[in-house]
Amino acid sequence: MKERQVPDESGRKTKTALIPVRGRRISRSAARSVAESLRSGGVAVFPTDTVYGIGSSVFWPQAIWRIYRLKGRSYDKPLPFLVADVDQALALVEPPGSRLRKMLDKYWPGPLTVVFKTSTLGRWTTGGKETLALRVPDHPVTLAILREMGQPLAVTSANRSGRPEAVTGAQARALFEGRVEALVDGGPCPGGVPSTVIDVSSFGWTLVREGAVQKKELLRYL
Repeated sequence: MKERQVPDESGRKTKTALIPVRGRRISRSAARSVAESLRSGGVAVFPTDTVYGIGSSVFWPQAIWRIYRLKGRSYDKPLPFLVADVDQALALVEPPGSRLRKMLDKYWPGPLTVVFKTSTLGRWTTGGKETLALRVPDHPVTLAILREMGQPLAVTSANRSGRPEAVTGAQARALFEGRVEALVDGGPCPGGVPSTVIDVSSFGWTLVREGAVQKKELLRYL
């Protein structure tokens, strides 16, 4: 691991633990190190099956606000959550119907983000929000970190808002090395395209953003 110190937006110096991985695999000790940093209120950047993500524990509001500042993201845009599996996701949202469950079984893990109506636990986790965007990523590095965490992560694309997403380790490092506590360099992301976003929180599901999963693939569910 390599460390570099530069000031972030708040003016304080941040040590970045740089963790290179090969073959889309991360060692148990490295995943544990990233998880410990996140559990302590840190912010991390890591590859996913779509693009690089920047994330924090959902239970550290200060870390979530840092992500907004690092990205220049509007505060009125909630961060999606990444979860380790379908069961972890469904604990946070209202029970899905059979049609929705079939869609989740097909596309999770994968590049589909779904906006649900939150359950009681979900509202507690999100600070009372009525809806929550969730995804189960299909990338061994991301899943290893999530399993070590044992809790959802608030994650958004690693970029400056309105600019292209980082899809390689070099791009992620250029943007965030020295500004976050941990950065996992996993080379190029296999997808390179952001996830598709669909809103099922109300009657009449809505395609919010077409991304890695094309609209025509979802028509049978929409």
